[in-house]
Amino acid sequence: MLILLQHGLQGFTLDRVAAAASVSKATIYRRWRSREEVVLAALGAIPEIRVEIKGDAVESLTGFIQQFVNLVKNAPGQLEAQTRMVTMLPSLVAQCADNPALMEALHRYIERRKAPIREILDHAIASGEILAPQNVDLLIDAIMGPVVLRLFLGGGDVSEEATRELIRLVVSGANSHK
Repeated sequence: MLILLQHGLQGFTLDRVAAAASVSKATIYRRWRSREEVVLAALGAIPEIRVEIKGDAVESLTGFIQQFVNLVKNAPGQLEAQTRMVTMLPSLVAQCADNPALMEALHRYIERRKAPIREILDHAIASGEILAPQNVDLLIDAIMGPVVLRLFLGGGDVSEEATRELIRLVVSGANSHK
């Protein structure tokens, strides 16, 4: 992870990784199929956000998203390296245009990161709080899309209050779709 932080995605080579780990490139390829998978393994070092079902779906989703926002925005202290890894995601997305292997690996990584939101939504659907949508992935995108857009492109409010209002709007829309 340190190599990725120091040299960025362009300077992240398996030669550097092998040298830093004092192993051969063959050793690295026994565990990972590509440079992209090594990059995503480094991203995997970012701690998972815990699901906390508390109160209603709006509160649970707000809590989850605020943990995500705090992870991305936190710069000082022990989370500095993790924050740099999260903010490297836009660079990885840009690299996907010319790299199908990276796109596939990044999609798998993102699916794992969406699982907690899916868990919260599944709980809310099972309890009858949210009507079962035809496409849960679309509902997840509607919740996370504006937050990710604001975080990575700037210019938008990602406060707890703004997040709660966004989620209320999306949940209200989800419940009026039938």
